[in-house]
Amino acid sequence: MSSPAQPIAVIAKLLDLSERRVQQLSREGVIPKATRGQYDLVGSVRGYVRYLRDQAAKAQAGAPDYASERARFIRARADLAEMEAEEKRGAVIAAEDVEAAWIVVLAALRTRLLALPDRLAPAVHAEASPAGVRDVIRAAIREALEELAESDVRPEREDNEDIGADPAGDGGAAPDGARGAEGADPAAGDDDQ
Repeated sequence: MSSPAQPIAVIAKLLDLSERRVQQLSREGVIPKATRGQYDLVGSVRGYVRYLRDQAAKAQAGAPDYASERARFIRARADLAEMEAEEKRGAVIAAEDVEAAWIVVLAALRTRLLALPDRLAPAVHAEASPAGVRDVIRAAIREALEELAESDVRPEREDNEDIGADPAGDGGAAPDGARGAEGADPAAGDDDQ
């Protein structure tokens, strides 16, 4: 069955396209070619519907969409600028700085814990009861933890200048010899490890 042929103006109006776009789609093979300025009505509609379906399938299949990719790029740049501003305000800390601070804190904790046996041995030996030994050990552990909690560990600047941290990095006295490394008793001696 042959469908009636229609002029380009009718096809353009029916498909909501310009006449120029209809001609372009005809050259691309989407709409059947015209014979003497007339287009097959049913073939034109079917061809255009098929074309629209193919376009929708490509869009759903992950074909890059320039507008959405550009919007994503602009959002990423805005997010990056916002993170840089927050970093300059001090609202965020780089993961490397947090890791470095934790290393300092854990090193201080390790040193304090390893110094406990040498420091506590005489006090524990003088205690007469297990409850007294327990109290001496608890007090020493509590003292070490409180000292670590009071330490001010901050990330270092890129120019190797600490931001408000104590010079020794141990939360204790300055490196003038008032206290030993990491708050340990200088007379405690070497640890086994």
